[in-house]
Amino acid sequence: MKVNIGSTAPDFTARDSNDMNRNLSSLIKDGPVVLVFIRGFT
Repeated sequence: MKVNIGSTAPDFTARDSNDMNRNLSSLIKDGPVVLVFIRGFT
């Protein structure tokens, strides 16, 4: 799925660095969210 710059990101769930599921809609309730995708991280 392509998201254009400045558009609203769709809600999704992903695992954080502590292997916990995090949901975008629950995180954004506390304010802005910055997403960082590290390529090649294992």
